[in-house]
Amino acid sequence: MRTFQATSAQPGPDGNMAGARLFEVELRDVQAVGRPYRFLEGRAVPYDAFADIGWFVEAHRFGSFERSTKGNAGRELPLLLFHDNRNWPAGRAESWTHEADGMHGVWRLNDTTDAQTAATLAASGDLIGLSIGFQPIRSEWELLDENEWNPDLGLDHKDRVTRLESRLLEVSMTPTPAFKEAKVTAIREQSVYTRAARSVLLGDTDKDRWLREVDRLRG
Repeated sequence: MRTFQATSAQPGPDGNMAGARLFEVELRDVQAVGRPYRFLEGRAVPYDAFADIGWFVEAHRFGSFERSTKGNAGRELPLLLFHDNRNWPAGRAESWTHEADGMHGVWRLNDTTDAQTAATLAASGDLIGLSIGFQPIRSEWELLDENEWNPDLGLDHKDRVTRLESRLLEVSMTPTPAFKEAKVTAIREQSVYTRAARSVLLGDTDKDRWLREVDRLRG
């Protein structure tokens, strides 16, 4: 905060500034929401795990999103808030990995207030769910007999679908993901996986300091 004195610009009745008022003006620095946060990591969807979608149960086969996340197309996929595709994205994909437990992503966050607010809530544990928007390409259905199908009786009485291949459209941050395993795993202020970042932190000398910094950022 900075304070300075100023006078009113209007002269007094006699034409001089004797009657002018002296007042103080305070200028306060405005702090942006967040630190700001630069990167978000998480599991966008688990593979080969079923989730209750309402009228049926759904799972995604291992690698079913691999084609749509390759190359430049995969790095252009947006990170949204609550599947709202009519608002500014919170960020965009930086990289994808497909592992036995699911599809993992790293997203570069924008500096917008909404994106930084969402990142702050994720860091505090209040907004850690992730959800995907996709178009199915190939699916495998298991349909129950008419006398067995009754969604009111639970998962064993619902049709099942396994998505063998799908096109990923977006990933969203949400407090209510379909898959409980789909969640944010890390929020970082900077990327720790680049040579430039490593050089700044270490001077290419102190490996112990580098490892401690990696652990701190991951935690």
